[in-house]
Amino acid sequence: MERFIDEEMVYQLWLDYFSLRDLSTKIRYIADNYPDTRSLDVDFRDIFQVNGELAEALLDRPEMVIRVGEAAINSLLEPDQKVGINLRASNLFRNERIRIRDLRAENLSKFLSLEGIVRKVTEVRPKLLVGVFTCTSCGFKQEMDQDPFHYTEPLECTKDDGGCGKRAGSTTFKFVITESLFIDSQKIEIQEFPEGLRGGDQPQRIAIILEDDLCGEVSPGDRISLTGSLKAKQRKEGQTKATVFDIYLHGNCIDSNDQVYDDMDLTEEDINQAKMMAKDPQIFNKIIGSISPSIFGLRHIKESLALQLFGGVSKEYPDGSKGRGDIHLLLVGDPGTAKSQLLTYMSKLAPRGIFTSGKSASAAGLTAAVVKDDFGEGRYTLEAGVMVLADMGLACIDEMDKMTESDRSAMHEAMEQQTVSIAKAGIQSTLQSRCSVLGAANPKQGRFRIGQPKHEQINLPPPLRSRFDLIFTITDEPHVNEDRKLAKAVLEQHWIGELKMSEKTGDTRLRSMEETGDPILDRAKPVFDSDVLRKYVAFAKRECYPVLSDEARDEIIDFYVNLRAENASFGGPGGGSIALTARQLEALVRMAEASARIKLSPTVSRQDAGVAIDLMRFSLRDVAMTESGTYDIDGVLGGGFKSQKDKMYEIVKIIKEYQTRDGKMARKDLITITAEMNIEEHELDGYLKKLQDEGAIFEPRSGEYSVL
Repeated sequence: MERFIDEEMVYQLWLDYFSLRDLSTKIRYIADNYPDTRSLDVDFRDIFQVNGELAEALLDRPEMVIRVGEAAINSLLEPDQKVGINLRASNLFRNERIRIRDLRAENLSKFLSLEGIVRKVTEVRPKLLVGVFTCTSCGFKQEMDQDPFHYTEPLECTKDDGGCGKRAGSTTFKFVITESLFIDSQKIEIQEFPEGLRGGDQPQRIAIILEDDLCGEVSPGDRISLTGSLKAKQRKEGQTKATVFDIYLHGNCIDSNDQVYDDMDLTEEDINQAKMMAKDPQIFNKIIGSISPSIFGLRHIKESLALQLFGGVSKEYPDGSKGRGDIHLLLVGDPGTAKSQLLTYMSKLAPRGIFTSGKSASAAGLTAAVVKDDFGEGRYTLEAGVMVLADMGLACIDEMDKMTESDRSAMHEAMEQQTVSIAKAGIQSTLQSRCSVLGAANPKQGRFRIGQPKHEQINLPPPLRSRFDLIFTITDEPHVNEDRKLAKAVLEQHWIGELKMSEKTGDTRLRSMEETGDPILDRAKPVFDSDVLRKYVAFAKRECYPVLSDEARDEIIDFYVNLRAENASFGGPGGGSIALTARQLEALVRMAEASARIKLSPTVSRQDAGVAIDLMRFSLRDVAMTESGTYDIDGVLGGGFKSQKDKMYEIVKIIKEYQTRDGKMARKDLITITAEMNIEEHELDGYLKKLQDEGAIFEPRSGEYSVL
């Protein structure tokens, strides 16, 4: 039979613990430095080791045990040192850590640990603990403890304590704010980690009340673990009190507020398995084979997705500036080319992946919002969006071309500076959004038009386009041999799915194929199970920080310099187009680092640099290759290739020079002159339309042009 522990016993147990651990000096130091330091942190596991009875009492009756513990702390201080030092217990046993969705009635009033992503944060405001009220009839002052949620005034001026005895109806009570006791208070909301969800589960949330020095310590998007006591608040339906209660956690201690992959538990077995996987010379190919094997082909895109999954090394330079290590990818493709399927698969595969669609995402939903709702009890609340919640993970954004211009512009800062700045309703805050972005979009007219440059058909503004490290176009063009392979792969997937469902009727064909090791099944299954790969990625990002070798640096420098030099010489006396900018140079470094990280290599080799260069060439061939075979990065950045812009400039110059006195030039004369410049009529029509769209020229009458 368990022994009942009363407050006197708890008080003595705390004194014994403080004495055994010689904490009296630390307590006096906290009192001397109050209010800069206001809390005594104790380790729950240490308490359990010293006195299991006290630890059990803390788990079962946390409010009483902590209140008595704080009284014991106060007893160790000198009379002139008496201050309100908080007692905070951290580092609960793992079996005391409960998922938000597993909280039940039996957990009420118990001490437990929760973890999750901070979704909402209110402002820090003073909360009334003890109110002092003056009776307006006799001037008598009395104190009154306050309910956690409701402001309470005295019902009468108590006669026994020296008051007049009048009730609230006969007299009024004036609240004395200067003599009342306040404490800082903040309300936050956390939700479950997305990587812990399966299927169609919705992440569940819970409100947390933080007080005193815990306030202001967390921001939306932070991943935290905290301890506290679970409490309940009665719901109201109009004026009627309901029998159903809402739960919230009264926070006692924030155990951790780190941004690394520590939320993913890796056992010694997982770590050993990761090290064994890294020794496989085919590890890169096997990881590529584990990315959406049901989607046929797209080898280069899957290579890029593998690099994005691992990412480069985030850096902090001596001058304090930072360089991102996250890789951003954009897929622009015809309908039915499996873009959405790739994004959905990657959001589930990444250790921290979130999927959203541009159709249903606003600027506030992508970055952060300031809202005034019931959660903040009338106060403004800072709520995190997708790119903040995906901090240190992967944000998959589908249908980017369907977003409005204002919504897309909100992503600029989040993608390059990897922060989200908010300045609304008196709230000024900067949130972290250190995530990789995997975007997907359709071409301008729904499908790529053959003969028209691909970069002109990407329906995204140049500033946003330039922030992607690699841009891939996926076209759906008829090729007999490729179409046959694709159809065979798709139908094999459907056939295997049919066999799996037919097992319910007793069909054993799929089981027989598994027993004989049919190669069709190998093509349908990922090489590594998603859980194994997720743990491998988490281990690599936590433990591996590769450094560029001299050979890798030389390889990247040679590629960058030579490609720019080729374009410069190709352009002749007037100068060529710009093949690459420093942005693409940094992208090459990030991809080379990711390639080394896949192998858990501490050094970026020449081979890793070669992987990055091959992918960059493939991407540039899609969106930045001119008709003459050179690269022009202006195709990615928008505004057309330099050669096209030069021709457009010449056309404007010709119209300006040859227009008649009334300010017009005939189309037939323009065709004759531009033909000498090797500009064909259909090409000229395209340039004229662009110049009219840009407002450089106009057509006062059909077949006549003037310069504005």
